[in-house]
Amino acid sequence: MGVLPNCVDVVERRGNVYYLRWRVPAEFRAVETRTEINQSLKTCDLEEARALALLKKKALRKVWKARLLRKDRGPSVEAFEAAVSLLDDLQLPYVPIQGLLAGPLEDLVARIEKLAAVPVDSPAIPAALGVCDVPHIPILDMPKIMEERSQHKLKGKHKDQKRQWRNRYKHAARIFVEVLSNKNMHEITEDDARRYYNHWQARVNSGSISDDQAIKRLRYLRQMIAEFHELAGTLPSQIFNPVAGFKIKPRPKKDKSSNQGGKPALPVGWVRDLVSGKLTAGIEVDERVDIGIVASETGGRQTEIVHVPPEDIVLDHPFPHLRIRYVEEGEHARDIKNRASIRLVPLLGAALDAMRRHPNGFTRYRAKGSFSGDINKFMRDHELYPAHPEGGKPYTFGGTRHTWEERARAAGMTNEERAFLLGHSVGKLRGRPVYGDGPELKLRALYYELVAFPTDTWQPRPHAEVRNLIEAELEALGYRVG
Repeated sequence: MGVLPNCVDVVERRGNVYYLRWRVPAEFRAVETRTEINQSLKTCDLEEARALALLKKKALRKVWKARLLRKDRGPSVEAFEAAVSLLDDLQLPYVPIQGLLAGPLEDLVARIEKLAAVPVDSPAIPAALGVCDVPHIPILDMPKIMEERSQHKLKGKHKDQKRQWRNRYKHAARIFVEVLSNKNMHEITEDDARRYYNHWQARVNSGSISDDQAIKRLRYLRQMIAEFHELAGTLPSQIFNPVAGFKIKPRPKKDKSSNQGGKPALPVGWVRDLVSGKLTAGIEVDERVDIGIVASETGGRQTEIVHVPPEDIVLDHPFPHLRIRYVEEGEHARDIKNRASIRLVPLLGAALDAMRRHPNGFTRYRAKGSFSGDINKFMRDHELYPAHPEGGKPYTFGGTRHTWEERARAAGMTNEERAFLLGHSVGKLRGRPVYGDGPELKLRALYYELVAFPTDTWQPRPHAEVRNLIEAELEALGYRVG
């Protein structure tokens, strides 16, 4: 198109009126029969004409993009979203046809009236009338879509936590394909869900996985189907989730599978030898063992210790401690299990010594998922784990948290006291809401002293003395005890 004296930035003046004169970009020639757009802007003002021309060009690009996506990819997510986005210019929300037919007649008429000036071949028409093709999404593509649409849930998770979150859906989708096929999400039937359920129920029955693990696998498929319906704009009254009706049946408790009942607690004597250094005497140790000492002596979850950021390691304090909390942004962003997990963890004895050796935390493992495998490999390579009871599960390092609770129980702590210190949900324990923030830091340190092993440089006080100090502290806080 030659540039005319009265044509500036695709705005051309004819007489007193301005027109949009614009050659169709080559990328859209396959879906636009015209080679040039020639439309009146219905204004005599140049600035207004330029603004209108930009809006029209933007609107045309959106229409062409929607047509192109539909042509090239069929009923894909991108094609669906491109068509629905055209409704923004019409100031209309996307409502499936069932909702429009069930709603007031005047709303449907108003929609049709808004379409009067829209070209009959525009993708905006089926979008406005709620008859867009349902996106065809193979289940193997759904985990990526889950991640893209769940950024608000992933905010605050570090790299390894994001990997774990992503993999739960990848694994569920992969097993679905192995059991059935790579079906489109909208084609998954109740019979498909039954076959998927049967796969996991059979594994529970065989003892190869726990019922809790199987329940999660069904949940992840159910969540992907629910997310698909939200993406596709399905009305709540029209949503059918074929997985919803299937519930995993646990194995009878008397049938003790090697995968039921969680991790076995490691013997208390073994933990004492680890903490004192006796267990690893003569073996070259590194960060792994110090993490193990802190986890064993605090009862903290491995992830809480491994991923603790430098700013949450408080050593210069009358009661040195770790802060376990949610960190939303920054280099050391991390998520934690739940609100009950937010707490201060006192450092005494061997745990304090280990953290003083790593005042900035554990850089080798922070934001990675390799510690659990590494510590278990270290223990097995050096044959440090005790022989597990006949018929029982092999020991893993995660069992030290269970050992800590047994140590706390032996020290006379109540179930609620142990729950406060371990970051368990006391509300769940009580079966009702919980009020208050739990023991203060000084109190927590006293409770931990009841459990901590002595070191060469530190000796915990006798239980009776510590119990008296706990009562005195509670009285100082205003509680009536005794």
